[in-house]
Amino acid sequence: MNAPTIAAWVFEPGATETVRTAVPAPFRPAIEAATHLGDPAVLLVIATGFFWYHADRDRGARVLGIALVAFGLTACLKGTILLERPVTHLAFAPDDYGGYSFPSGHTLGAAAVYGGLAITADWRTPTHRHALGAGVITLVALSRLVLGVHYVGDVVAGAVLGLTIAVIASRPALDPGHLFPAATALALVAVALPSGAFMPATLGAALGTTAVWYGRSSVPHTPFPQSRGFLLPLSVVIPLLLGGRLVSTSWGLPRGLELVTYALAMGFALAVPLRQTHGVLEK
Repeated sequence: MNAPTIAAWVFEPGATETVRTAVPAPFRPAIEAATHLGDPAVLLVIATGFFWYHADRDRGARVLGIALVAFGLTACLKGTILLERPVTHLAFAPDDYGGYSFPSGHTLGAAAVYGGLAITADWRTPTHRHALGAGVITLVALSRLVLGVHYVGDVVAGAVLGLTIAVIASRPALDPGHLFPAATALALVAVALPSGAFMPATLGAALGTTAVWYGRSSVPHTPFPQSRGFLLPLSVVIPLLLGGRLVSTSWGLPRGLELVTYALAMGFALAVPLRQTHGVLEK
């Protein structure tokens, strides 16, 4: 195939079907379930957990900011390009799967967050982290094709864009706090566009994190204390993030309420560790 032919093929429903057919039927349910590893709420919980428990406050904030920027950029691109999903052309795809196709938000978010973790974390060696991150990103991308809700080109573009965000935002010279207002700006633009998936939540989370990050007093760069105080954010924030997402996707949630829920949840998620660093909650 020449370049124009390949470019056309990756946006053909037949390419998606070819990928699904190549996956043995017994493995498809597990791969489809793996799509939740790229769900925005799950990624937000993972990024928030990294912020809570990593010894370096700025590294944790960087990954959290990467997640929010990825969500905002995804919605901006979807709402601008307005490419319909291939679901009407694929018999195995869910007919009622809403939203636009390009780029794959699950893949972009997964590439950004897991890529950011691979770069930023200090677990094992870089080779181990990069291999694990690449495996999870590939699994999420594959799940979107096996489900039939994206073109091949959607997931390729999502992976490239997500990794680009991770690499750029992980540069030490970049203040991680700048990612929060950047995500807020992207979310504000996206709210005015047709693609509104996860947008009230993204805008709320970006506003909450921006307000707390820039409203805090000077916080020293010391590790977060491992205390029982973390049970409080753990028991409040995660149920709000995942519960809000479940209610929103299953029954619908008023946009204003979704925005406020995520703003409060993420503001609280940042405020508690930042206060703990000062010893306010430390016993």
